[in-house]
Amino acid sequence: MFLGMSPEERLLANDNASRTILELRDAYRQQKANERKPEKMTHQIYSATGCARCHITKRFMKENGMDYEEYDIEADGKDAFAKFYRVHRAEIYRDKDGVEFPVYTDGSVIRQGVSVVIGHLVAGNGLDGFIGRSTLHGEWIDGFNISGGDPSRAGDLLKVMAYLKQNNLKILLTTDGRNPEVLKAVHDENLGDRIVMEVKGPAELYEALAGESIDPNALETSIRLAARFPDYQFYSIVAPMIPKDDTVRYLTPEEIGETAKTIEKATGSKKHPYELRPFDPDSAVDDRLKSAEPLPANAFFKYRTSARQYMVMTQIAK
Repeated sequence: MFLGMSPEERLLANDNASRTILELRDAYRQQKANERKPEKMTHQIYSATGCARCHITKRFMKENGMDYEEYDIEADGKDAFAKFYRVHRAEIYRDKDGVEFPVYTDGSVIRQGVSVVIGHLVAGNGLDGFIGRSTLHGEWIDGFNISGGDPSRAGDLLKVMAYLKQNNLKILLTTDGRNPEVLKAVHDENLGDRIVMEVKGPAELYEALAGESIDPNALETSIRLAARFPDYQFYSIVAPMIPKDDTVRYLTPEEIGETAKTIEKATGSKKHPYELRPFDPDSAVDDRLKSAEPLPANAFFKYRTSARQYMVMTQIAK
């Protein structure tokens, strides 16, 4: 192949051939590395003796062929959890009753509570908007926000809820009217035992109140569906908002009346449990609302009077 080449051309050809061989060798090594089987994921569960929700989580993992290591904090897993807690204290929720169990980790994420853990095992982060921490104990569980997740993951959500129902937990849902198709699926599968629906205001004010608009038909569909659950309640927060003129103002009594009228229109009834709640500045997402002056308690009577034209059972939250 070097016939007719000058000495310089032969050196250049040799150099190119060497580089090609090295490149082929590196590509081969990379290919073999890619072919290596991933390390088997290790599931770890921190549980407590007698914890029914830990038992449900472990049963789910067994039924789905997921091996796990368990550390019972009231047995020989006490020291292991103490060490884990010291390292991950900021990521583990703890209230006045202590740490909620089960606590799960696969080494890359930490999840806590039966619904959150099973949701993660079913769909990774795909249900994070739908499922949050439960504040209820015993036979009731909450933390399910129908409006908060991706509707395309509704099938995974139903799978989690169905498993909890099979294990005798009663499910409390919340919604603000978005994702009515998900709410319908939950209702049709009889997976919700109680629903609390926040009707933020008339549909045309949703964007000013919540930062996101809503289709009036979707809002009315959700209201109609909510009223079909075994137990339900509607409520509105008499909240400040930022309309298009960028001036912060509270919902008016007339607008709360229109909200109650929307519920009546959707259901064809004036007799639904409807509650008016005060605004908590600490809950505001928009910093401009955190400094809003709270309404005095006696201001709510006008709101109640306006709402009772359409919802005769309207109450002011105590």
